[in-house]
Amino acid sequence: MNEPSSPGGEPLAWVEEPLERLLDELTLGVVHLDDAGRVQHQNSTAAMLFDGSGGPALEDQLRKMCRLAQGSSEPVETALSFGAQGELRILLSQARCLGGYLAVLERNTVTRVRAESRVMRSLLSAATDAVSPEVAAHRALTTLSSALAGCSLVLYELDAPRRELRCMAHVNLPDGHSMMLAPRPVDGATSLVSRSILVNQPLHVANLNRSFFPFERALPGGEKLSALALPVTAEKETLGALYVCGPQGLLTTGEFKLVQGLADAVGTLIRHAQRDSQLKRHQLALTSLLSNLPDAIFEQAPDGTISQAAGKVEALLGREAKAVVGQRLGALLIPEDQARFEELVTSVTATALVLGEFALERSDEVRVPCEVSAWIAHNTAGEPVVRAVFRDITQRKHLEEEVSRSREMAMKRDRLALIGQLAAGVAHEINNPLSFVKSNLTMARDLVSDIAAATARVLQAPDDGARTQAQTVFDFLSQDLVALADETMQGVERIAAIVQALKGTARSRPDEKQRFDPSQAITQAVQFFVGGRHCKDLVTVEVPELPTVVGEPGGLSQVVLNLLDNAYDAVGGRGRILVTAEARGRHVVVRVADSGPGIPEEVRAHIFEPFFTTKSVGKGTGLGLHISRDLISKFGGTLRFETGASGTTFTVELVQAVDEEGARHG
Repeated sequence: MNEPSSPGGEPLAWVEEPLERLLDELTLGVVHLDDAGRVQHQNSTAAMLFDGSGGPALEDQLRKMCRLAQGSSEPVETALSFGAQGELRILLSQARCLGGYLAVLERNTVTRVRAESRVMRSLLSAATDAVSPEVAAHRALTTLSSALAGCSLVLYELDAPRRELRCMAHVNLPDGHSMMLAPRPVDGATSLVSRSILVNQPLHVANLNRSFFPFERALPGGEKLSALALPVTAEKETLGALYVCGPQGLLTTGEFKLVQGLADAVGTLIRHAQRDSQLKRHQLALTSLLSNLPDAIFEQAPDGTISQAAGKVEALLGREAKAVVGQRLGALLIPEDQARFEELVTSVTATALVLGEFALERSDEVRVPCEVSAWIAHNTAGEPVVRAVFRDITQRKHLEEEVSRSREMAMKRDRLALIGQLAAGVAHEINNPLSFVKSNLTMARDLVSDIAAATARVLQAPDDGARTQAQTVFDFLSQDLVALADETMQGVERIAAIVQALKGTARSRPDEKQRFDPSQAITQAVQFFVGGRHCKDLVTVEVPELPTVVGEPGGLSQVVLNLLDNAYDAVGGRGRILVTAEARGRHVVVRVADSGPGIPEEVRAHIFEPFFTTKSVGKGTGLGLHISRDLISKFGGTLRFETGASGTTFTVELVQAVDEEGARHG
């Protein structure tokens, strides 16, 4: 391509080398103009026209045609008197993919040049429109056929993995030549077209009857036909081959150059069309992927409004995606979540960040809980934008509620199972004080009768001596009755304490946090356990007065009861269990230690897993420690253990309660 001398510009930068060679062979001027009609690029023929005396008039005419073609998809055509050089025919079209316009200038009326003009018009259309590879190929062959009257043209596409040529487009193919449409192996021995692929150069046969290949010799009328085969390439890659079959003497040097230039240009156009098709398929796949995502995706522009929306927007909001474009992203949320969301959005980075849970408000005022993730990206203009993914977690919330209810039921069942195991022992523990209360009440009834008789004797005594003797008996009986009442009261208090311990252990509402005295909950659990297991001598309790903590006393009693039950199994009824508690820093620390053999090393990692137990069938559910850790976690505390050959210690840490001024309760 020649550099222009006037009115300025550069060679046609949008075309590749094969098309440049074709343009140089044609006596046509090709000009690329910007939106204002100024010349940007031109070939050598156009440069020559601009250099002549009619150059200014040509520039002016091109600017007028640009204004006429603005916004139109059809080419604009006119004729311009060009002095001694005759009439100049101008064809101009808007080039959307390049920007501006493309013009073809024709100053001859020779038949071939007119055919070349039609070829250029087809190439211009193919270059400026996004079409499929098949459409681009058919356009090119149809145009070329008008310049090669009586010729059949077939464009083959190369399937490299299969080493096979398949028909992509064809024109003017006689019925007897239908065998040309069959796939051709790239073996170099069956046809001219496969041979041209192997040697990567054009091949010409002047008389098909004398062809080296049986395929050509078998074509009807071969003695009057010649053939031309050329590789079709783009970016140094062979895409296929062009096969031209026509009357002898037609495929001369001029036609050969035209076909050669077109073959290379078709390769470029097909490659562009293939890329366009791939891009469209990619866009369709991406659109399909986004529309079938279980989430809604929003892009927030720098001004805070939604610039794009995709995914399950309609299912989430009850509105189409296009209906929310232009709104503020935060406005999609319920009012009480908007300020928190806007604040968190300002903290996102290029890495996806889970902002938390928010609720969207549908058009029917239904609230939808969502988990929101967001990150910083850049749009096509290079501006930073926020992209946010909203995931509907309604089902997850329902499942969490179901799990919570199931866990609470499991906790109750586990607690009741342990209480049931201890019930017989508790009954025996209550039976002892009940027995002596009953006995004391019987004795009290007899004493009351004796006191009544003594009182009558005192009142009926005839003299002071008898009255004094009767009074002594009355006083003795009264003292016995008081002592009996005191002993009975101790039994009643013992029964009340056992009942209170049972109530404190059985009643647990882990979700209702309150301030409470942990020492009382610990003592009640120990008292209930000792009564149920009859192991008073086995358990030592060292629990001083402790600061209040936040939680639920029944929950703490259940945890201590579970730890005591495990410790009892560990020592096998023989050994020592020590329950201690102390205030340490910001925490209250409770320990349950046993003198058993310790937890085997292979099971230590599983000790808090649900349904994991080392007890025999029927003696454990495997939920005790799992539930205990969950209960303590809900109070903001921790549960851990230390074990060895000398025994195991479970440690519970609870956070001390803090009043409104920040002081800790002691």
